[in-house]
Amino acid sequence: MSSKKFSWKKLLLTIVWMVTGTVAIVLLVAAAKNQNGKLCKDVRVNIKGVDGTAYISKQQILKTISGGRPDLMQGQLIKTFDLQQLEELLETNLWIRNAELFFDNNDVLHVDITEREPVARVFRENGESFYIDDMGEQLPITNDQVARVPVFTSYPNETTAARVKDSTLQQQVKEMGSYILKNDFWMAQVDQVNISNYEFELMPKLGNHVILFGNGETVAAKFNRLYLFYKQVMQKTGWNYYSTLDVRYNKQLVAVRRDSVSLFKTFAVEQNSVKINTTIDSSLIRNDSTQTIEKPIIKENTNTLFTSKTNQGEPTVEPVLKSAPVKPQTQSPNTLKNQLPTPSTGNKVQGDKKQVNKSTIQSKTKPVSEEENVLNEAKKQPVKKQPKAVMKKKDG
Repeated sequence: MSSKKFSWKKLLLTIVWMVTGTVAIVLLVAAAKNQNGKLCKDVRVNIKGVDGTAYISKQQILKTISGGRPDLMQGQLIKTFDLQQLEELLETNLWIRNAELFFDNNDVLHVDITEREPVARVFRENGESFYIDDMGEQLPITNDQVARVPVFTSYPNETTAARVKDSTLQQQVKEMGSYILKNDFWMAQVDQVNISNYEFELMPKLGNHVILFGNGETVAAKFNRLYLFYKQVMQKTGWNYYSTLDVRYNKQLVAVRRDSVSLFKTFAVEQNSVKINTTIDSSLIRNDSTQTIEKPIIKENTNTLFTSKTNQGEPTVEPVLKSAPVKPQTQSPNTLKNQLPTPSTGNKVQGDKKQVNKSTIQSKTKPVSEEENVLNEAKKQPVKKQPKAVMKKKDG
């Protein structure tokens, strides 16, 4: 008896499942027939971009799925749309990460697009440019929108994914770009990142220094050391006190101080804007390499002991020398003493004038001095040689 009851229950379950399956199939076929007979009433495109920024337009999407005629999509039979094929066609666009198409109960076609997220803009050495997304893939430049992302320059011209260092460099650019993009301080401070021999150099917007970053490993730790140095040191010394900050070494930051010449470069005075005229005694420049470039000034000695014009003393010569700006040289008193002229052994002439070094610094816009007027007058007059005075011997 128990076996017969068990057989009836099994038969009833089988019949129920067969009826349910048959009804489901009939309903699906009827729905499919009804759906195929409907027309497309509208097309709605939804683009999910980063922060609401769309790098591809809705017009591009509609042209892609309609074959260039988006105005003909409304009114077409729904059964003519191959949704899977249209999704694959849209995903051939490098800026589209995912595409989903479906019809709702109101016979409206929905096109949901998920864009890729750029994290860096890269410029090659030859000037070509492209984006790198958060997956490390290259994206072409679009005319619809410009991404506000970190800029990397001097990227190698010829790179292949097969080469390990090229693929590693592209991933490191992605990592560094993502970190800078998520940090407001570094996004405002880093102007651009130069690539030199597969290593990074940061050019800051504030401060006249270069940051040697090294490779793209341990990005967060390097930026943390740099931020602490900014906060604890450079706020006290100033943003231009150091010329180089090096964070390439593990747990270290090496700061190179700017030399004094570069630090005070803005206070330097150009020597070409100043004209220096120097008048010195010829006996002090016996061993000097300075050459006389002006004619000497001829002065007659009026304080001689002889009253006769034919027996006047020999005229003295004072050369006027023009020299370029010379750095001052420190000399010992003994050296200066040895350079003084030795007194003559002959008769001393009363009233001889002592010649003193005179140096005057005149600006180019300063009027002509009296000394230059005398020099110009002396050039115009011919030089007359006077006979030397001869002293008569006294009778014994």
